[in-house]
Amino acid sequence: MPKKKRIHRKINTDKKDDLSSSIGNDDGASNSELSPLEVDPNADELVQNIANLTVSDLNTRIRYILCLDIEATFDGDKSFSQETHEVIELPCILIDIKERAIIDEFHTFVKPTLESQLTEKCVALTGIHQEDVDHAPTFAEAIHLLDGFMKKHSDKLHPPPQVGTPPPNGWSRLGPRNYAWVTDGHADIERFLCLRSCRINRVRLPAYMAGQYIDMKLLFKTHFRERSFRRIPEMLAKWGLKFEGREHSGLQDARQVARIMLLMVQNEGVELNCNRSIVMGQNLSFTARRL
Repeated sequence: MPKKKRIHRKINTDKKDDLSSSIGNDDGASNSELSPLEVDPNADELVQNIANLTVSDLNTRIRYILCLDIEATFDGDKSFSQETHEVIELPCILIDIKERAIIDEFHTFVKPTLESQLTEKCVALTGIHQEDVDHAPTFAEAIHLLDGFMKKHSDKLHPPPQVGTPPPNGWSRLGPRNYAWVTDGHADIERFLCLRSCRINRVRLPAYMAGQYIDMKLLFKTHFRERSFRRIPEMLAKWGLKFEGREHSGLQDARQVARIMLLMVQNEGVELNCNRSIVMGQNLSFTARRL
C-alpha cells in the first residue's frame, strides 16, 4: 500500500443547461458511420452489483475523491468548440477526505492520435513538449494504466471499480459510491474525454468514471453565491493562498483542485455531493447534465 503523504498545513465556462450530444459531425463522421463497440459481458456483473445494494449502501457518503485535470491539444487560432482537444496529459490525485491525506497520485502523458504535432501555443501554455507525447502511451494505453491505478485501490473504493467494463447503456447514474471524481469545470470529462479522445480512439468511458461526479467550479460558485465561475488561483485566494507550481500543468492543477476541495470540506463545512452526471452509449454518443 502506498505510504500516505499527510497534508500538515491547516488548509485555512459552465452552463446550467443539460448537455446532450450525439457527437455529430465534428470531424466529418456521424454516429451512423460508427460501428457499435463490442459489449463486455462483465457489464452484467456491474448491474448486478448495483441491484444488490443494501439500505446501508444507499447512505454511503463520499470519503475519497479523485481529482482530475486534463491537458489537451489546441491550435489557439480556433474557437473553443472547433478545437480537437485530444488528451495529452492525464493526472489523478486520490484523496482521503476523512484523514485529510493524499493517498496516491497517477500521472501519464498521452500521445495524441490526430494532432500528433503540438502547436507552439499548446507547448507554451501547458509546458508539455513534443518529446513528452512522442514517447507517451496512446489514449487506450493510458486508460489501461488508469485501470491499474483504480484496481490498486479497490480495497478502499466501494463498490470496487469495475476495470475493463464499459458503463451500461442508458444509465445516467450508477449506484452510490464512497468516492467521486472531481474536475475544475465540466470540460475535462465531457469534452476532452467523451466528446474528443474517447470518440477519436473508439474507447468508451470506463464504468468507474461514468455516472455522477463533482464539478468544482459549480460547487464553489454555488456555495459562495458567486455571480460567475472562478479560476483556480481566484478560488485559492479566497483563503489567502497562492497557486503552487506551474499553472496549466495537469498534475499541478490537479493538486490545486485537491487543495481547494479539502478547504471546502475542512474550513467551509461543505458536504460533498455530486452535481453533474454523464452516461456514454455504446455508439460513443453521450448525455451529460447538471443535477
